[in-house]
Amino acid sequence: MSVLGEVLTVSMRNLEMQYRIPVERCYERFSFGDKASCEEIFMEALRCVDKTSEMVKLPEYDAVIDWMADTKGQGLLLTGAHGRGKTTILCGVIPLLFRHFMGKVVRPVYAEQIPEKMEEVLASRFVCIDDFGTEGLVSVYGERYEGLNRILNDAENRLKPTFLSTNLNGSRMLDRYGMRMAERILRLCRVVEFRGESMRKRGIAENGIFDFNLK
Repeated sequence: MSVLGEVLTVSMRNLEMQYRIPVERCYERFSFGDKASCEEIFMEALRCVDKTSEMVKLPEYDAVIDWMADTKGQGLLLTGAHGRGKTTILCGVIPLLFRHFMGKVVRPVYAEQIPEKMEEVLASRFVCIDDFGTEGLVSVYGERYEGLNRILNDAENRLKPTFLSTNLNGSRMLDRYGMRMAERILRLCRVVEFRGESMRKRGIAENGIFDFNLK
């Protein structure tokens, strides 16, 4: 840092301490260890929270593991195909990791609960919303609006770590929420796209539960 930068930093600290004016903006950065450690942690956490199916390491997990090694001040957006474990990671693995390693509480909310849990979400230190795109509009005194837009605007203003999942693709996301929110999500979250066949569909086919082709 230059001499001028050091002087300005001192002035900024004085401004914040003396007048309680929050000047500095900085996203909170986390690390759960090096990449090898994060892979072991992630897979063990996944085993802990998901007892519904045989453990299979999906290619998408590598991107989540990279994020764990250095979040770079971003949360996660898990998007793409259904039945690939997005909800398990968002609502199980992420809260477990933050509670165990960081001593912090991440409270997942299913998107369909947004209209009745708006104030709870806004009061939380973390944003964690599963399956957005399925929620209804929020209604206040007859006015109806997209609750997610308000939540993410608040998250950006208050620099909240943000975790989201959706089955919407990019064009459907833009159609519903608009470009401003899409840009906001990209600032708040690292995008991990889940591709491939649904693990639920594969399990049904392997067990021969139905004799017709699932599409």
